[in-house]
Amino acid sequence: VKHIELSTVTTGEKLTYRTADDLTVCCDNGLSLASKVAKRLNLSLDDVFALKPLPSAGDGAHAPLPTPCTVEHALRYYTDLRAPVSKQLLLLLADSCKDSTEASKLSRLASTEGKQEYHDYITRDGRGLAELLLDVCPSCNPPWACMLELCAKLSPRFYTISSSPEADNKTVHLTVKVLREPMRGAAEGRTKEGICSTQLGALAPGMSACVFVRSSGFHLPSDLTAPVIMVGPGTGIAPFRAFLQQIQTARQWGYSPRTGDVRLYFGCRRENEDYLYRDELSAYMQAGALTSLRIAFSRQQAEKVYVQHKVREDGKELWELLNEKNGHFYICGGTSMGRDVVAALQEAIVAHGNMTEEAAGRYIREMQAQGRLVQELWS
Repeated sequence: VKHIELSTVTTGEKLTYRTADDLTVCCDNGLSLASKVAKRLNLSLDDVFALKPLPSAGDGAHAPLPTPCTVEHALRYYTDLRAPVSKQLLLLLADSCKDSTEASKLSRLASTEGKQEYHDYITRDGRGLAELLLDVCPSCNPPWACMLELCAKLSPRFYTISSSPEADNKTVHLTVKVLREPMRGAAEGRTKEGICSTQLGALAPGMSACVFVRSSGFHLPSDLTAPVIMVGPGTGIAPFRAFLQQIQTARQWGYSPRTGDVRLYFGCRRENEDYLYRDELSAYMQAGALTSLRIAFSRQQAEKVYVQHKVREDGKELWELLNEKNGHFYICGGTSMGRDVVAALQEAIVAHGNMTEEAAGRYIREMQAQGRLVQELWS
């Protein structure tokens, strides 16, 4: 996990954002990979080309990417060179192979009979266009425009901002897990890499990234007396670090100080291994910006403990904060964790609110509709 700070001021313009907004990062395959693929296709990175739909395509047809542009821009910013290739692209590559053995292999993968092979070799193992061109089918020379049409497109990635402009409006912070993990099982020996996370993880001082801001659902309640309950294990802590910066800044400057309870449930494997922002959280507790900090170390003891277990333990207190004091409940992190936390919360409502499962479920849906239960989850 990396803590990344980007300057909000570039070339005279300033990036503005609200606490815990999303920062949208435009992916970059990198100059190295783009150069290898361009060389493999006998193209120069500086070559400029334009794409126009055929007249027969009709008025609604669009080029697969904005042109004119250079080969470098097409391969770095628009085409996903590492995404598992589609069967349509496999057929195009097969038709473009001079070697019959390579062509047969690709055709087999795209066929109905090769369905399991496609799943194992392409989907499970994550083989993309770059790997096929560079390592698997050296005789393949696909037509450039058709290849761009069928290749998966790079989509931007969204990261919840882990800072507040009220604390420092000259920078924007991200808390990023750099995905670079050995694959297991039948795919052992290969490495799964995140395109955007590795791109961000490789940033050094002086380097830049193409980003823009998207509004998120994470906003502190306007009622300063309303309790704030935050559940964010791992990098899910990002928006809550931003919340705490905003709360602490308000306390320091004496404007609109929050008086309601502020609780954080944070989870990680071990205290000395991946307890993110430990010193900051301790300082927020000492300053009073954070009134309760509940930590779940999942691997520090014989029995695994997760944030949902802590939520279940505090069920009675949480019910009182939600029902009697109009508390707001925020969850950020993995989809499975979010589902388990909501289930633990529903159990608390049943047990301490004297409700049936159906009524407790309805209560949770009402909280969501009111903006008092906000989740940002990913798989």
